[in-house]
Amino acid sequence: MDLAHMLAEARFYGAKSEPIESVDVVSETPAGEARLLIVRVNGRDLYQVLIDADGHDVLTTSPELYLAARDLPQGDTRAIDGEQSNTSLIVGGQMVKVFRHLEPGLNPDVELLSRIADCPNIAPVRDWVSETIDGEEHTLAMVQDFVPDADDGWRYALGFAEHAAPFGPEASLLGESTRCVHEALAGAFERGVDKPSFLRSLDDLVARAPVLEEYAAEARAFYEGLGDEVEVQRVHGDLHLGQVLRTPETYILIDFEGEPARPLAERRRPDSPLRDVAGILRSLDYAAAVAGADQQWAQDAGAAFLDGYGVERSPLLDAYVLDKALYEVVYESNNRPDWVEIPLQAVRRILG
Repeated sequence: MDLAHMLAEARFYGAKSEPIESVDVVSETPAGEARLLIVRVNGRDLYQVLIDADGHDVLTTSPELYLAARDLPQGDTRAIDGEQSNTSLIVGGQMVKVFRHLEPGLNPDVELLSRIADCPNIAPVRDWVSETIDGEEHTLAMVQDFVPDADDGWRYALGFAEHAAPFGPEASLLGESTRCVHEALAGAFERGVDKPSFLRSLDDLVARAPVLEEYAAEARAFYEGLGDEVEVQRVHGDLHLGQVLRTPETYILIDFEGEPARPLAERRRPDSPLRDVAGILRSLDYAAAVAGADQQWAQDAGAAFLDGYGVERSPLLDAYVLDKALYEVVYESNNRPDWVEIPLQAVRRILG
C-alpha cells in the first residue's frame, strides 16, 4: 500500500475532500520492524505515521514501537478506540497523545495544561516531544495523567436525558468545574480585551451554508447591538460534553487543542470564557434533541450550569451561543443533514 492510499483511508486524515497529489517524507526514524515518518501532503500539511513493511499505519496495533522510537514511557499499552484526529495510548497510569496532523508552534494541549498542573479539573501534562521542521517547533506527542474510573461526559448526560432525569445537580457541578479551569488559565496567562469576531464569522458561515441566508440580517442586527469589546483570556476553545469526563468526584476537562478546523494561531488567541460556556449550553441542547427529551430538560440543565459557573444569561452570552449554533448549522449541513434542524431551532430561539 502506498502512502497516499493509506492516508486517504485513515480516520485521522483531515482533508478527505481534496485529492492527494503528492506525499513527501520529511523525516524518518527507525521503529523496530516499522518506520516512523513525518510526511508532507500536497506540499502543505504535515502528518505523523508509523508504517510497517506493507505500508499500513500500525500505531494503534503496535504502539510500543512508537513509544520506544520517541523515548516515551514503556509498559502495558493499549490504544483508545474511536478517536479520529489523534491517537491516544494508555500506558500504566499515564496517557500518551500522539498528534497526527502537525502544525508549527506549541500545541495548546501542551501549552495550557502544562501551566495549570495544580488545577483539580484537568489531567496535567507531564512531558512532551517536539521536533524542529523547517526551522519551527512542532509538537509530536505529550504525556499526561490518565483519568481512571471516568465516564464520557456526552454519554453520561445522554443517559439522563433519555430517561428524562433531571441533570441540574450534574450541570451545576460541571459549571463549577469549568469556572475552576477558567480561573486557573486566567492566573497563568495574560488577559486583555478584544473585539469579538461575530460579524466576520457570520459572513463566512452564511457563505458556507445557504440555509443561513434568511437569518443573516437578523443575526447581523443582533451582533451590532452589542458592545465593542470583551474581556479575553486563554480558554478551552472547543468545549462540549464530549470534552469532559465524569469521575466519582468531579468533572475533568480534556482536549484543549481548540476547534481542529481552525489554524493553530487562531486557536491560541485569547477569547471570552463565554465561548466555552456557550459550547456546553449548545451541547446540552444536542443531548436533549438526540435523546428525544423535551426542550425544558435542556433549559433546566443550562440554567443549573450557569448557576454553578456563576454567570447570568445576557445578550453577550446569547451572541456566543448564536455564533456556535450558526457554526453547527454549517457542520451539520456538510456532515449530518438530518440533524441540521437542531441548531436551526436554536438560531430561531435566540433571534426571536
